[in-house]
Amino acid sequence: MTLREYFEQGLTPKKYEGLLGEQLELHRLHYRRAQIGDGETAVFQALKSRRALVITEPWCGDSLAVLPVVLKLFDRVGSDGVRIVLRDRNPELIDRYLTRGGRAVPMVILLDETYGELFHWGPRPAAAQAIFDAHRDDLNAGRIDKSEIVKQIRNFYGRDRGRSIVEELHRKLSQHTG
Repeated sequence: MTLREYFEQGLTPKKYEGLLGEQLELHRLHYRRAQIGDGETAVFQALKSRRALVITEPWCGDSLAVLPVVLKLFDRVGSDGVRIVLRDRNPELIDRYLTRGGRAVPMVILLDETYGELFHWGPRPAAAQAIFDAHRDDLNAGRIDKSEIVKQIRNFYGRDRGRSIVEELHRKLSQHTG
């Protein structure tokens, strides 16, 4: 399938929220708390196409923090062009965007006016990834429980309020639009 077909068959944010269950309040909290400045939105405003395809799953902790920021960014630029595709139902799609050989989510794919890929980003901002990477050896050796790392990453997302996500998306978009 093409990215256009995935986009057209993707879930609207509202339909996706219906899958979140108990996680819906956390999703909404991250949306409300996301801080997106006018400077970051300017380059997105200038796009001919304001569409993003997000590959994720409702159980994904990173997605609970990342997707609301992406949604708020698109709302700020006056676009309802975000569609969500579930990773586990679309392995052939996520396999195009492997992270270190794994099917990490969320993966945000910004689309141009012909539904071609401008760029992709994910699964988490560099600062959150650095937290995970700093503990990788201890995790693999069993010296730390994954829940401790998850707790640190959640604390990062709470303090960061989406700024790192928006900055990284802004930087990637700036690289692709000149």
